[in-house]
Amino acid sequence: MGTMKRRTFLQGSALTAGALTLPLVPRVARAAEPGDLNYIFVFNSGGYDPTRVFATEFDNRNVDMESGSELGSVGNIDFVDHAARPSVRSFFESYGDRSLVLNGMLVRSIAHDICTMIAMTGNSSGTSPDWPAVLASDRRDQFILPHLVLGGPSYPGDLGVAVARTGQSGQLDELLSGEALAASDMAVTGPSRPYEGVMDRYLERRAAARADYAASALGAQLTADFSHTLDQAGRLKDMQYLVDFGGDGSLTSASELAVEALRMRIARCITLQYSGGGATGWDTHGDNDDQQSPMWETLFSGLSGLVQLLERTPGAVEDSLLDETCIVVLSEMGRTPQLNAFNGKDHWPYTSAMLVGAGFNGDRVIGGFDDSYYGLPVDTTTGDIADSGEILSAETLGATLLAMADVDPDEYLNGIAPIDSVLA
Repeated sequence: MGTMKRRTFLQGSALTAGALTLPLVPRVARAAEPGDLNYIFVFNSGGYDPTRVFATEFDNRNVDMESGSELGSVGNIDFVDHAARPSVRSFFESYGDRSLVLNGMLVRSIAHDICTMIAMTGNSSGTSPDWPAVLASDRRDQFILPHLVLGGPSYPGDLGVAVARTGQSGQLDELLSGEALAASDMAVTGPSRPYEGVMDRYLERRAAARADYAASALGAQLTADFSHTLDQAGRLKDMQYLVDFGGDGSLTSASELAVEALRMRIARCITLQYSGGGATGWDTHGDNDDQQSPMWETLFSGLSGLVQLLERTPGAVEDSLLDETCIVVLSEMGRTPQLNAFNGKDHWPYTSAMLVGAGFNGDRVIGGFDDSYYGLPVDTTTGDIADSGEILSAETLGATLLAMADVDPDEYLNGIAPIDSVLA
């Protein structure tokens, strides 16, 4: 894969306990490089309201801001402060210097499924690989499960060999242990370990033979992917007693598993999901303010714990995983600037995203909203708002994430420039 030259939740109890039994990952005595960067995508499905935290539209008469909220500022980051969300202020006080906010990001739709595809892949075809699949595939030989999906959307495209889901109820653990056979309608008995080994070796030999006589380039690629997957499966079986891929589905549990997977070099990219609480989650067509506020508090409390856990965990190259990891916080859409008749807010094609951690220049807000609550144009070279610039988009975010890892965005996004000034 081509590269481009780079410009010159939670307490750690589970991980701490696990570290007593898990094998130590050797650290490499060199400075971190773009290829060392890990990613954790925290996807907030349903469409969060950026005016609760990111969009400080207090002077915009066309935007209904929450009663009791006020402008907060830490360093160069302005945010929406509220007494009911103390975790937001404490997060920026602790990690604002390592945070980058993107405001006015366009997703070009108001339908959940289409917006999700655009936010994660840059288009709505459903066949393009998403940002974590591309980033994981770029270093797939270094990891057992390059992109580990704990929850949320996943669009592997033609890079499925680099992507694996744990399942909502521990399906991956059950597949590794063989307990999944119990779900069959008919009694099934799996092979013994010796016979399983014989079968694995037979498949390896057959894959090697097919590779030697592949009839086409596509056949050769499929055979190579199959061989790689066999190797991954074997390595994963050896780890089934060292890692619990289950969890209770909470943000805390998913964050602990994400950090453990990064620490053990199982994965490069992790996707997890926070859908919020209540009956509708983030999709607040009614009672927007009352419902969104506690979800933002829970999200930022969880993000603080995730960052703390990364900060306490040694990296493969740097002192901590936080120095090797970029957390990407996003939702598929925003919400309308004004309340509807039910005190809710409907779907809106402009939203905000946030990066936390390594790989970029933090302590900054890029972009903004105009009087109509549309995104403002940005000069992608400087990151400044400029009439001659371009509206930030999901593609801009994707191009920036790829460029941070020295993956050429032009291979996946035709003519979309990253935000140069934020590249570390």
